[in-house]
Amino acid sequence: MSSLLGRGDTAGLVALAEQSARLEKTLKSWPALRGVTFAVGPLKQDKLKLFVGTPSALTRLRQSLPSLLELLQQHGWNVKHIQLQVQTGASLSKANTPKAKQASFGPAARKAWLELEKQLPESPVLEATRALNKHHRFK
Repeated sequence: MSSLLGRGDTAGLVALAEQSARLEKTLKSWPALRGVTFAVGPLKQDKLKLFVGTPSALTRLRQSLPSLLELLQQHGWNVKHIQLQVQTGASLSKANTPKAKQASFGPAARKAWLELEKQLPESPVLEATRALNKHHRFK
């Protein structure tokens, strides 16, 4: 029985996966991609395709492509062109998805919000304050 890794087609796929993982690690170090949901597309010759989660991320990244190209070249990647494309949904890596920030209030803030809730008349502001007090984490 031959090893799966010994087969030419499988070895090529493993090499591509390793290359993609190294490239993704390099991209994660780039400040403009922090907090951006992205996926690394194919690297063919000197062209890289990057998929981003939102149009605003695409616009932001497009403005700083020269510095990204410089970063990749400094890390030894032969990339001269980057194509950006918006792609939402499950195809983007969950590992790159920014985690929702969970703010928390200290005792003084909690007391102030609860007091405010008692003083507000029935209104959308009161509803929002109730929701905040109900769902917000307090220290």
